[in-house]
Amino acid sequence: MAMLRLTPLVPGSNVPTIELNPGSAQTVGRGQRADVIVNDASLSRLHARVAVDQDGQVSVDDLGSTNGVFVNGTEQLSAYLMLGDSVRFGRVEYLVSQGGESESAAEADVPVVSHTVMRRMALSEAPKVDGLVLQALLATSREMMAFDDLPVLLERVLDRLSSILKPDRAAILLVDPDTGAIVPRAVRPSGAYSSVSEFASSTVVRQAMESQDAFIVHDVRSDSRFQEAASVLLAGVRSVICVPLLGRHGPIGALYADKVGLEQFAPDLAEYASAFAGHAAAALETAQLYDDRERHFRATLQAFAKAIDARDSYTAGHSERVTAYTLVLARQSGQYATEFETIRRAGLLHDIGKVGVPDAVLLKPGRLDVEERKVIEAHVTIGYDMLVSLPFLGASLPAVRGHHERWDGKGYPDCLAGTDIHPHARLMAVADSYDAMTSARPYRDAMPAEEAARRVRADSGAQFDPSVVALFDAVEEEFAALHQSPDAPAVRAELLRPVD
Repeated sequence: MAMLRLTPLVPGSNVPTIELNPGSAQTVGRGQRADVIVNDASLSRLHARVAVDQDGQVSVDDLGSTNGVFVNGTEQLSAYLMLGDSVRFGRVEYLVSQGGESESAAEADVPVVSHTVMRRMALSEAPKVDGLVLQALLATSREMMAFDDLPVLLERVLDRLSSILKPDRAAILLVDPDTGAIVPRAVRPSGAYSSVSEFASSTVVRQAMESQDAFIVHDVRSDSRFQEAASVLLAGVRSVICVPLLGRHGPIGALYADKVGLEQFAPDLAEYASAFAGHAAAALETAQLYDDRERHFRATLQAFAKAIDARDSYTAGHSERVTAYTLVLARQSGQYATEFETIRRAGLLHDIGKVGVPDAVLLKPGRLDVEERKVIEAHVTIGYDMLVSLPFLGASLPAVRGHHERWDGKGYPDCLAGTDIHPHARLMAVADSYDAMTSARPYRDAMPAEEAARRVRADSGAQFDPSVVALFDAVEEEFAALHQSPDAPAVRAELLRPVD
């Protein structure tokens, strides 16, 4: 069994090298009772105990010191050490290295990397980035400030990191919040692997996330934990870097890179990877906040729509039906593929202004007089004024305000005509009128779908945009099914499913 040693990072006459033989233990301190005396005031008289078991596993225990024991920059009461780890007693720092009869790595001018199996690096250590890395980090920061497509952003982060690490394979992995599974989201080269089980070093991925530290494995073949991994043998992996993506409440994923063949990662590359991992984690956290906000917002829209409809039992479900009809027309046109979510929001909120209409008018069991008609017509401007200060609803406001405008200019509130009326409002005008006609009112029964369709066609060029009526002709049967078929609620629910 090879001997191990703790080699001082800053050699000095008062800081001896600590030799470690299998099955031995030594105390370290500045007092005469210590096995290894380190003449430095930052150490306690009996500061720590270092032990090596028969299998070569090194452990360190704090013996109640004043200034603590730090492993890779993190204070520990008890910890296991690996080759390449740094351990600090007070302010005196050592590196765990391999000993023996030959010269030490430092004396022979042999890079420590050639002996290192795994190095765990504390993320709290400040990364030392060069100009190229700094430029890449700054570019990534700028993109983060303006990103609207998380998958694309993750791909760019991975590409920029790859330009620094030059790995053979790399990936950004995310934890599925529902299942806890670790899923690749960005992969280089594309299609290299589709699940974490295909990684040559999934052990490192999980250990990095559990410890919340960056890991670098310089030579996988020298680590017994990888000898039974079939994927290691298959992929020929030699060196691995893995950095956890840390969110506010713990790991949310990991950044992974490996090399095959003979080449190994240099130790400082883990620090660069940590810097990029911070960017990726921030982007993911921001995206999660956007997703949460969007879910709450969508739920609020649904609640608003139901609250509006609930005021009048005769129009229950009206907002959802109008939204579904409008989306059917938009889909049939083939022109609004990127605007479905805008149209969906407008449909759910098109009657929100009715909250400002008195019950005596809104629920009157008969036809409205002229003054009452003016009150009910005001709901479009009331709704517009309620929503106009919300920037994320800006694109939906023209349909909220304009769905009662007429093609011939005789509508309200702005008496717009023809193509001056917003396209979404022209679609919704047909949908809203169709639903009004096919819904019962206190003063009349619901019209049959066939009669409502006839009246829509009759008003082409007067109340309605002729091109929208042509769309209606093509989907009339779908309108009727959405209105009265047994599975209509389920079909409408699918149409109303939020568009991502």
